[in-house]
Amino acid sequence: MAGLGRAVGLLARARRVPRAQWVAHWRSRPVRRDVVFYQSGFGAGLTGHPNAIFERLLAEPDQAHLHHVWVVADAERRRRAREHLLSRGVSAQQVSVIGYRTPSYFRHLATAGYLVADATFPAEMGKRPGQVYLNTWHGTPLKSMGYDTPGGALESANVLRTFLAADYLLSSGPYMTDTMYRRAYRLEGLAPGSVLEVGSPRTDVQTAADEAERERVRTRLRGLGVRIEAGRPVLLLAPTWRGERFADPRLGADLAPLVATLRERLPGWQVLLKPHPAVAERAGADPTFAGAVVPAEVPANEVLTIADHLVTDYSSILFDALADPHLDLTFWVPDQDDYESSRPLYLPVEELPGRVCRTVEEVVDDVAEGGIAGPQRTDFAARYAPFDDGDATARVVDVVWRGRSPEVGRVVPLAPAEGEGGKPRLMIHAGSLQRNGVTSALIALLGGLDLDRLDVTVTWGPARAADPAGFVAAIDPRVRLLPRVGGINGHRPVVWSRHLLERLGPDSRRVPMAALVALLREEWVRCYATTRFDHVIDFGGYSPYWALLMSRGVAPGPVRTHAIWLHNDLAAEVASAARHGGRRARHLRQVFGLYRRFDRLVSVSEPLSRVNERSFAAICGEASFRYARNLVDAERVRRLAGEPLEQLGLSQEVLSALQDPARPTIVTAGRLTREKHQARLIRAAARTKATGRPFAVVVMGDGPLASDLADLVEQLGLTGAVHLTGHLSNPFPVVAAADCFALTSEHEGLPMVILEALALGTPVLTTAFSSVEGVVPPGCGVVVGNDDEEVARAMIELVSSRPAFGTFDVAAYNDTALREFAEAIGLDETDRPGPPPSGRP
Repeated sequence: MAGLGRAVGLLARARRVPRAQWVAHWRSRPVRRDVVFYQSGFGAGLTGHPNAIFERLLAEPDQAHLHHVWVVADAERRRRAREHLLSRGVSAQQVSVIGYRTPSYFRHLATAGYLVADATFPAEMGKRPGQVYLNTWHGTPLKSMGYDTPGGALESANVLRTFLAADYLLSSGPYMTDTMYRRAYRLEGLAPGSVLEVGSPRTDVQTAADEAERERVRTRLRGLGVRIEAGRPVLLLAPTWRGERFADPRLGADLAPLVATLRERLPGWQVLLKPHPAVAERAGADPTFAGAVVPAEVPANEVLTIADHLVTDYSSILFDALADPHLDLTFWVPDQDDYESSRPLYLPVEELPGRVCRTVEEVVDDVAEGGIAGPQRTDFAARYAPFDDGDATARVVDVVWRGRSPEVGRVVPLAPAEGEGGKPRLMIHAGSLQRNGVTSALIALLGGLDLDRLDVTVTWGPARAADPAGFVAAIDPRVRLLPRVGGINGHRPVVWSRHLLERLGPDSRRVPMAALVALLREEWVRCYATTRFDHVIDFGGYSPYWALLMSRGVAPGPVRTHAIWLHNDLAAEVASAARHGGRRARHLRQVFGLYRRFDRLVSVSEPLSRVNERSFAAICGEASFRYARNLVDAERVRRLAGEPLEQLGLSQEVLSALQDPARPTIVTAGRLTREKHQARLIRAAARTKATGRPFAVVVMGDGPLASDLADLVEQLGLTGAVHLTGHLSNPFPVVAAADCFALTSEHEGLPMVILEALALGTPVLTTAFSSVEGVVPPGCGVVVGNDDEEVARAMIELVSSRPAFGTFDVAAYNDTALREFAEAIGLDETDRPGPPPSGRP
C-alpha cells in the first residue's frame, strides 16, 4: 500500500508540472497595463463589485483603451455570459471570457495590468511589479471573519496572503475598515496596501435603477428559468451558507419549509431565492425551489432593484439593502445560538434594522405587515453604509485608474510609511511545528514578548508530524500567523534545483545559487507580498530551504537584521546523525553553508555559542555569534501539569509508582534516539536496583529505538522498575509528580524539558553535554559526566538520600532571557520587550 501511495503522489505531482510551467512562462512575460482581469468568487460570473467597476470602466471614454478579461467557471455559464454581453452591445474585442484555472487564466493572472477580485486568488498568484491589485471583498461583515472565528487563524491563510498582496482593499466605510481589515485579518501595521474607504460599488445600481433597468433584470431572470409575473410584489429570500467551513458549505435545513410556507401563506407575493454563491448550484438542482432560484451569475444587487421585501439572516446583503430606503427588511434567524457557536456575530441581532424572527410564522406576519421603517433604519445606514450614494464606483475608478483623491470617503494606509516608525516588525520562521523542544521554546518566547510594543508574524510550511493547531492554541492570539500556502512558482528545473541545494550545498557548482535566490525573492512576494519587516528570524534553523528564504537579499526592502537560531551543538549533532545515516546530517551541513548570509547566529546559551563559534567561525563570513536562552512558559506548563494522572492513559503500574511517596520516581521525556541516550539511564537503573532500594524510572516518548530499549529493560531484569509509556501528548503531570527529571543526552542545546521540569519544582539530573554550563541553576539539580558509572552513582544518591533542592526563579530567568533575545536580534533599547506578562487576553 505504501508503494501505491507513493505512485499516486508521483502521478499527482507529474500532473501539476504542465500547469507550473504555464505559470512560470507567463510570469516571465511583460505586464500589459491595458488589460483588466476580473474574478467574482471562484468564477461565479459577472457579479458583485467587480461587475460594477467593469460596467463603469466600459462607460468611461478615457478608459476605452482597456481590454477586459472575465473569469467564469463553467462552459455553459461562459456561453451565457458572452450572450449577455452581446445583448448589452459589448463586443468580443472589448471583453474576453475565460475559464477558472485554465492556461488562459494563468496567462492573464500573470500579465494583466489590473487585477480585480472580490474573494481570493489561488496559491499560484503572486503580484508582479507593474500590476495593480484591487480586492473588493464580497461584502461588509456581519458574521465574524478571519482570526475572529474558531480556528480562523489557520483557515484564513490564503485570504491573509492575498490581502497583503493588494494595493487597494475596498471598504464600505469605517466599520468595515476596522472590523474586517484591522481586526479580523490583522493587517494594521503590516499590509503595504491601503484601504479604499469609499462605499460599495455594487449598490450603485440600486440607487440608479429606473423601470427600464428593472424590466431588463426581469427579462434576464425569465430567460434563466426564474418565474417572474408582472404586477406581483417580489419577496426576495437571501440567506447565507451554513456549516463550519467554507470548503463544506450547506443549505440551511429550514430553508425548504420556509419557502413552502411563504408561498402558501402569502399568495399575493412571488418568492425568489438568492442563495450564497457557494451553495447556489445545489439550490438550483433542488426541485423544492423550482422556478425560484436566482442563478449565481445574476448579481444580487440587480435582483434587489426588483424586490419589494428582503428576508435575510447573517448575510452581508443586509448592508447592500440599506442603499434603498424603501426596501423592507426582515431577519430570519431560527438557529442563532447554533450559528453563533461557530460564527459569532459582530453586531447583536437586536440592533439589526428590521424585525428579528425565529419562526416561519413570525416571518409571514412581518412580511404581511410591511417590515420596520423609521429612525432605526436611517441611523443604521448612516453608520454601516455611509457612502452608498450611487457614486461609489466612480470614486473607485478615480482613485485606481486615474490616481485622484476621493472627494467622498478616504484612502487609509494600513502600515506606516518607511521612516515613520511604528512598532518593530518581526518575521519568525517557526520550524516544523512538531511537538519538540524547538516548538516549546518558540511558544515560550512568544508568550514572553510584549505584543503591545512589537508586531510579530510567524510563518511555517507543511511538515510531517506537525501540530499547527496545538501551536496556535498555545500562543497569544495577537501573534499574526502566515503559514506558507501552495508551492513555489518558477520553471521546474530551477524549482527542482533547491533539492540540489539540500544535497550538495550552496558552494557546489551544480547549484545555481543566483537563480535560486531570484526564485525565492519571488516566493517571498508570493507568500508575504512586499511587506516590510525589521527583523527576520529563522527560529527553526534546520532547513536549507527556509534558511535561504529567511536570509539576506531575499525579502524586498530593507531589513535591519537577519538571524538564525542554533539550537544545539550542531557539529556534534551532525556527527551523530551521520553515523546513523539519514538526511538530517546532510541538510544541516547545507544550512551551515548559508550561515554567511545571516547577520547573527544565535545559540541558545552563552556556552553553546562558544561551542558553535569554534565549529563555524571559519565559514560564517561576517555573521556574529550571539546567544539568547530559551524562555520557559511556566504558566502553560503548570496549567498542563494540572491534568489528573488518571486521564493520561498510563498503566496502573506507572500510576502506582508515581503516587507512592515511599518509592522515588525518576522520569525522562524525549524522542527515543541514540543522541538522547535513554539506554544510559536504563543501565544506571540496573545498578540502582542492585542496591535493593525501591525506585521507579518512567521513560516517556517514542522513536526508532523503542523496541531496542524495551529489549534492554527485559535483558537487565528491570520489568516493573523501568516503564516505557510511549508518546504522551501531555507529559507534564508525570514530570510534576516525579521526584527527579533525568536527561542523559550525548549533546543538547538548552533543553526545554529541563527548564519545564524546574518550573514545576522537579529537580533534574543531567549529563554534562558540551553546553551544559549555566543550564541548571545552583541547587536545582545534579550535573554528572557522560558515562554510565557517574549517572548510576547520582541516581543511587538521589534514591537513597533523597536530598533537598532549591527552587527555580522563573520570572528572573525569563526577564534575563528576554533581554538576551532583544540584544541577539538587534532590537533598539526603546523597542525591547518587557518581562513576560502575567496572563494573556
